[in-house]
Amino acid sequence: MLEGLTPPVIGRSCKVATEAAKLSESDKKILFDAIADRERWPVKTLSRALGERGIQLSDTPITNHRQKTCVCFS
Repeated sequence: MLEGLTPPVIGRSCKVATEAAKLSESDKKILFDAIADRERWPVKTLSRALGERGIQLSDTPITNHRQKTCVCFS
């Protein structure tokens, strides 16, 4: 019954990295600096600010990337 059961193929980048890949190098640096800056950029504040600029990243991908629990760090 379960012959051929295999895990799904997952890309090697999370939503944050996928969105970052669409940006210029300078914007990419700004994004990753903001993600690293927990003090000045709480997750919800950063998500909202990015959304206002057309980058749709919700709390969960930002949090996972900050905590290095996304596929980028596995």
